[in-house]
Amino acid sequence: MKEKQGVILVALAMVLFSTGGFFIKLIDTSATTITFIRAITAAMMFMPFMEWKKLKLSRNAIILALAYSYLSIIFVLTTKMTTAANAIIFQCTAPLWLYAYYVLRGKKIELRELFPRILILIGIVTIFSDSSGGNLIGDLLSLSNGIAYAFVQCYMDKEYPYSDVTVTGFNNLLLAILTLVIFHRQFAFSSINPAGWMSLVYLGIFQIGTAYLVFMKGVKRVSALKSSMIALLEPILNPIFVMIFVGEVPSVIAFLGFGMILAGILWSVIPVRTRTVVPQKK
Repeated sequence: MKEKQGVILVALAMVLFSTGGFFIKLIDTSATTITFIRAITAAMMFMPFMEWKKLKLSRNAIILALAYSYLSIIFVLTTKMTTAANAIIFQCTAPLWLYAYYVLRGKKIELRELFPRILILIGIVTIFSDSSGGNLIGDLLSLSNGIAYAFVQCYMDKEYPYSDVTVTGFNNLLLAILTLVIFHRQFAFSSINPAGWMSLVYLGIFQIGTAYLVFMKGVKRVSALKSSMIALLEPILNPIFVMIFVGEVPSVIAFLGFGMILAGILWSVIPVRTRTVVPQKK
């Protein structure tokens, strides 16, 4: 029962995360404006529950917050620049970059782990070969977001002396501050209509805030393998929602590359079956 609830919660979180694409597409304002309002709204939602006395600006916490900030800014920007399918699937190429990092650090290359990463790489090349697809600069930025996502995944696994809610709240607070300081001249509040403001509030409260709370609660009740597999709902649903509500339909070649990357990610999270050695009685 506990695991079933966890599966439902993680799946619900992925559905909420995946609604970001079409809302970002529909809101008529700059990417930096959307990023700032979404982040500050989410941060305000988390603030009452943050463990302020335990919060310490360690090296790991700062790297995580900066990687998360880059990830969030570039995702909104690239969703505006290129297709939603490209923006989300290139971001999800993190397993490829993590694997490359570990190999450079001396990890032994194993065929079982190498093949899914090769499939992801072929999928990337396939999408870039599509001249009728998205925006080249947007796609390249989306690809760089895969590296940022790898950093986020890596540093989320570190130990912190405070709760996950505090981590997420701090990440969004720093994101809002950085966006305000660096990109305030690009803010465009006057172009936002009432429906746009409601959408922005939704992005902060539900697509980020509630989604993270539900995910953090659900992921504690299921295995890492199941949560990783359920997480694939986000890159699948995101472009589907955009296709339904915005009418953006990727090309056949883009669909092919998307499928290969998705298959490579799924393959990479499935563990290798090992033969159990039964100790002999003496």
